[in-house]
Amino acid sequence: MKPMIVLLLVTLFWGACYAQDIVPSEKAYSRKPLWITMIQDTSANFFQAERAFKTYFKSHELPAGENEEIGEHGKADKFPSARERRKMEADNRMRIEVKKYRHWHDMMLPYVQPDGHILTPHERLAIYNQLKTAK
Repeated sequence: MKPMIVLLLVTLFWGACYAQDIVPSEKAYSRKPLWITMIQDTSANFFQAERAFKTYFKSHELPAGENEEIGEHGKADKFPSARERRKMEADNRMRIEVKKYRHWHDMMLPYVQPDGHILTPHERLAIYNQLKTAK
């Protein structure tokens, strides 16, 4: 009985490890905004996140008025319907996420390595200290 439990645990652990290495397909990138979670992951590959963002917006429209302040809409409705309110809230959330992505992209660009790895704060500090002591 115990060998079966051990075998089951090893199989589950192996599957979980293997799942971490799977890169989503273009189809997955175009269906869901996976770039939102990718930019929150400190070990994310810059080029994969960038590809996920561009692929998603090939099949979806960028939020209207992306440069406006959040919450502003051209409609003068005082009491929009529940459906319109949900759509406005979803648009606002997406506009916020697009702004977060653009900020992340601009801030991380100087730290991107040729393979897409983004330097961690510790790696950046080590480089800074090396340059400081080299002077």
